[in-house]
Amino acid sequence: MDSQVIPKTFFMRQLITNLLTLCFAASVAHALDLTPRRGVRQGNEGPPIPVIKFSDGQDHIEYQPPAGWQAGGGGHSVTFFTPDPMSWMRLVVVDRGRASQREATPPAKEDLQAWAAQFVPSGAQRVEFVRMIPSPFTVGTHATTEFIFTCVWNGFRVSLSVTVIDFSSKERLVMLVAAEPGNFAQVRQQAVASMYSWSRE
Repeated sequence: MDSQVIPKTFFMRQLITNLLTLCFAASVAHALDLTPRRGVRQGNEGPPIPVIKFSDGQDHIEYQPPAGWQAGGGGHSVTFFTPDPMSWMRLVVVDRGRASQREATPPAKEDLQAWAAQFVPSGAQRVEFVRMIPSPFTVGTHATTEFIFTCVWNGFRVSLSVTVIDFSSKERLVMLVAAEPGNFAQVRQQAVASMYSWSRE
């Protein structure tokens, strides 16, 4: 086994924990509950399709993650671990007015890139903004904006995608995708494609 696999995997898991501390996770009640429940989607033809179900008030949402991605967590956030231990995707629901402990109130005229940059892990070095991608996908009728960053965290270079979805007048859904630069494009593409499966029952 590559001697770097264990420490690199450990640091990627630590990165997830670090990002959790950035999200506003106080006891605020969110209508969108990201606790994953297993279900199936019945199509007109073919066998039932396994999906993950979330609650949104009285409604239910179905989502089909990429094959082999395992869900963990719940409440205000859910993480999908890919078969590659160095890559993952995370969905987080936050109040539109508060994203992290660093900035409790939004500016008068919001800088969405700065808002998204709050999800770059604290302590990261050589943080670089790569590009902004307008509307890489839609979630129902909700538009999205994606910001891609790179950074060095605990000695490892990481590419991070932060996609902001104005899910309602009070909530934002944030999709985070992290991977080593060599695998980032493929993991990001899988994550983006999977979001087209998001549907309300």
